[in-house]
Amino acid sequence: MDFDAFRESERAGWNARAALYDGATAQATVQSIPMLLHMVHVYPGAQLLDVGCGPGYLAGAAAALGAQVTGVDFADDMVAAAHARFPGLRFDSGDALSLPYADASFDIVASNIVLFHVTDPARAIAEAARVLRPGGRFAFSQWLGPDSSDLYRELFAVLNDHADLSRADPAPDAYALSEPAQARAALEAAGFETVETKVVQNILRAPDGDFFDFFMQFGVRVPLIVAAQDADVQSRIRAAMTDHMAAYRKPGGFEVPMPSILFSGQKS
Repeated sequence: MDFDAFRESERAGWNARAALYDGATAQATVQSIPMLLHMVHVYPGAQLLDVGCGPGYLAGAAAALGAQVTGVDFADDMVAAAHARFPGLRFDSGDALSLPYADASFDIVASNIVLFHVTDPARAIAEAARVLRPGGRFAFSQWLGPDSSDLYRELFAVLNDHADLSRADPAPDAYALSEPAQARAALEAAGFETVETKVVQNILRAPDGDFFDFFMQFGVRVPLIVAAQDADVQSRIRAAMTDHMAAYRKPGGFEVPMPSILFSGQKS
């Protein structure tokens, strides 16, 4: 199936969110970084590639631990944001599906909540293997799906009740690699051994106010679905989301469980 339209919508969406990431998406994604770096055995002097670096949080954390870091992202505005946040580090424009680096260039490759968004996750994993040196380590994180995530259970309950999902551009299954057996098979097919799995209990902390407005800045996939609906349907989605998320309201904001699952492997 052709996912080109979805891919370009993702690129445009992340470019648009580069200035918003700190106050929205980062409220959950950064929580996976410590375990991700633990799983790749980061060490001083390691050549580490952060694939889908966004504004550079993982790269910055790895650099603080002594790694020699390169970040790469297909959204140019995210690359600019990473340069602004970490001016001493290297950030490049490039694609997870065709990394602009030579074979065996890195000791470590890490990717935080990125394969969730690419159109060909198996190819992205193969690219990570290609640029790794023998014995190098790769790790990536994924959101768990509606069966394990309060956030995505509530969101998709609303969308399934009110939205015509067929209106959105065709997109790959976001949760394919959230299944341990599928993720392990993809890693092993790319030549990775000693595959490990960890779950991190991320909590999305959203400010008080309208949760719908916040979440339209948080990600890209759900806003693309919402934007494809008629205005009256969008209004119903907003109202239903407000009702569904009321249970997660705390003093000063919302706290919504949205766990991630992490996988790592070593190149043979």
